Amino acid sequence: MGTLLDPRTGERVVLRAEHVFGRNALRADTAIDDPGISSMHAVVRWRNGRWLLSDHSRNGTFVDGQVLAPGEPFPLAVGAEVRLGRGPGVAWRVQDVDEPADALVPQDSSQPVIALAPHNLLPSSEAPELCIYQASPGLWMLEQNGETRALKDGDRLQVGGAGPHRFVAAAPMDDTQVVEIGREADAPWLVMRLSLDEEHARLEVKDGTVRTDLGERTHHYCLVTLARRRVADQERGLEPGAQGWLGSAELSRMLGMEPTHLNIQIFRAREQLMTARPGVAALSRLIERRRGELRMGELPFEIYRGDSLECLYRPTARR
Repeated sequence: MGTLLDPRTGERVVLRAEHVFGRNALRADTAIDDPGISSMHAVVRWRNGRWLLSDHSRNGTFVDGQVLAPGEPFPLAVGAEVRLGRGPGVAWRVQDVDEPADALVPQDSSQPVIALAPHNLLPSSEAPELCIYQASPGLWMLEQNGETRALKDGDRLQVGGAGPHRFVAAAPMDDTQVVEIGREADAPWLVMRLSLDEEHARLEVKDGTVRTDLGERTHHYCLVTLARRRVADQERGLEPGAQGWLGSAELSRMLGMEPTHLNIQIFRAREQLMTARPGVAALSRLIERRRGELRMGELPFEIYRGDSLECLYRPTARR
């Protein structure tokens, strides 16, 4: 992603798709408290596969010592020096010119910037402490310590021993976006297959004509347990909003594992599905959480025990 580096301090600026530099902290993405800097001094934009810098100032914007014509876009290249104004203090070196991406930017500039994939286990997939996943374009969810919340641009979070990171959205985010996304009409089916002794649990995803076999995994039995509760509550006549909820402590006891291990299993179950079927937004809602409780999301599924169909679930149509 586009990155500028202050060679004196090591401070980095990770560029948004449209990034404003200026003295006005309410309008600028990078605010500069310097009387020689205009309120909206310069703008860097991602256009047609490259970064373009435009000057909108009184005191000029310079690239490698060359003053830019006001308002005329200038392409940036790795290694170029960008200087705002005529004073000695405000200058950066272009470090990276890759396309913009939503990212976690560490406070410690010696640590790498983390460009976010659709599903992220951090600080590592081997020892995850938190999960960040994309529920829909422009909407990122953070799952940590058994709680889930939407990430907002500028939010700070701790990523393992790497210290605090700041969430930077490449494009403007709509803070009014509803977190609960409507269910797609063609949401994929989950097919869970258990051996008769329930020692083995397989999972398949049916999405239209595409069938994906995800094999046997320990976390598949966790999904089966939550799915059974959802079906049982539906058969009891509970309304959809009340179906399937289990306390995290109760589910941990049922599965014979520590709560931390349970969270890791849920992280990995969602990661497996979202990796196997990228772009299918419904799979991000595999597990829903509320304070101290979780449940199977509103995805259609069926469970087989041996060769026999044990149960199936179809979400109730919304009016």
